Amino acid sequence: MLGERSINMASPMASLLQRFDNSSRLLICTLMSGQWGAMAAFRALQRSLSVEKGRHFNWQIFTEKLCSQEPVLEEPNKTLTMKPVLMLLPVLCQRNLFSLLLIVQSTVPKDCLSCLLQASRKDPNPDLWVQRLRDLLQAGMEERSFLTPVLLSSTCQQQLKHLCQKIMTHTSSNANLERKLNWLVKLENPCLVPAGNTFQSGSQIRKKRKASEESLSLEEENRRTRSQLEINLETEVSQPQPELQDVGTESTKNELALNTFGKEAIHCLSSISQFSFKEDEVEKRIVGQSSKHDTATEIPGHMKNHISKLKELLEMQFDCPNGTAPPELQILNECTPDQLEDLCSLLKLSECPETELLQFCCWIVALSPELGYKKAAILAEKLFLPRVLSLIETASWPFTTALMMFCSKYPRPICCTLISSLVQVPGQGLEQLRLVCKLIEECLEPECMRLVFSHVIKVPWTEDLLTVVHSLLERQVELSSELFNALVLNLCQMAQRFESSVHYAKLILTLLTKYQNDITLGHQHHLSCALDLNKTILKKSLQAALKRVTSR
Repeated sequence: MLGERSINMASPMASLLQRFDNSSRLLICTLMSGQWGAMAAFRALQRSLSVEKGRHFNWQIFTEKLCSQEPVLEEPNKTLTMKPVLMLLPVLCQRNLFSLLLIVQSTVPKDCLSCLLQASRKDPNPDLWVQRLRDLLQAGMEERSFLTPVLLSSTCQQQLKHLCQKIMTHTSSNANLERKLNWLVKLENPCLVPAGNTFQSGSQIRKKRKASEESLSLEEENRRTRSQLEINLETEVSQPQPELQDVGTESTKNELALNTFGKEAIHCLSSISQFSFKEDEVEKRIVGQSSKHDTATEIPGHMKNHISKLKELLEMQFDCPNGTAPPELQILNECTPDQLEDLCSLLKLSECPETELLQFCCWIVALSPELGYKKAAILAEKLFLPRVLSLIETASWPFTTALMMFCSKYPRPICCTLISSLVQVPGQGLEQLRLVCKLIEECLEPECMRLVFSHVIKVPWTEDLLTVVHSLLERQVELSSELFNALVLNLCQMAQRFESSVHYAKLILTLLTKYQNDITLGHQHHLSCALDLNKTILKKSLQAALKRVTSR
């Protein structure tokens, strides 16, 4: 109880977030994640609906919390007044919230919308953008589309019209247009584009294009093996196969399990490992390029002054107005990656109290412009990796919230720096893997989940690591033919080792129910042999699920 009170007193935003249930808290953190927070929150709602079928987001509870009154001290006279929690959220969060409500308006109860609109109107100095979004929402509720308010003033409309005319005068030459407008430059493979600035120099784009071409050539090479592998799996059913029941020693088991899938399957698993290894090398090269081009330089004096100020603000748990980041935090955009590592050491971010870590992550989420991939990866390593590796009990609420906020903003650096390191640690700890499962279930998009799966598939699976694989399959992450074949191969190889494991049985059951359309005749035969070895109470359920697949 004392710990909770200290958190409440230390950070007003943390205190507000604690009032909400888990799903509402995640939604608010997503709305605070940046200018695209509304779309990110919309995808999060869709994802939760697909995972928990029939269970919708509780807008009633969410609205009640946002409209509840909170005592605050008004500046400059320190007058105590009551305000809705909605008005205490950062302006960016409010904008994203009303943008989200415009998207999902048909699914939100009208009384909830009315309460939120009423609470928002109590702001004596409303943000103009929030006000316009609120007017649009009000017009939609009253079904007066012909009275839809105009978002732009007449002056803005004239300026926009002039800008459009100016742009159209350059459309005669595409090359000339691309030189004049940076936002027309076509982005490279999104897997290799950092989550940072949208506008980038020509040299940066050329570097990324080179890395992208490497990745695409690897994908083409792997794609060529798919057709032959699938033919092999389909035709093996008609050939005599050694049964897994006759397995004696562990080495014999592995040999027979590999033979049941044929040499092509072995090549598939090898190619997956090679591709994942090369993909890691590309990621490491992106992160490590600074070691060649950015020599370690001493931190300039003005940056050191900012560090001292940031230390004071962290100790005070200072919340900037309107959910912005302190101006001093811009040194993260100004410094080189090498200098950033030194800055993290000077700020002692890996050792600071978790409430200060949460405050720092709130600033990072609000920072504009966003950080590039290399810097985000360095922060993910410095802020979270040592703390996660040292966990011996369930992670605290401030730490978990800070990690989820950072992951929502910079998911790929978390996958490549934190999650990949955790799944590759020999004898992974249960608490660490629980945290990975939480990130998979609540934060990651399908692209990042596939990246996590490519890391998981190439390491030996333990009983605890099965829970991570199970979380990925529960999310129905779309797998390529190679990854899916490697998954089935792994499961069949481990059939005898995990014959009494309920985690393993649940994993097979999820595979049979969530991926019915991906299971071929070859898969069915090998899975049948694996299920014959199972000794858990779920054996009959597994065989019934397999029978449903074969009867399709």
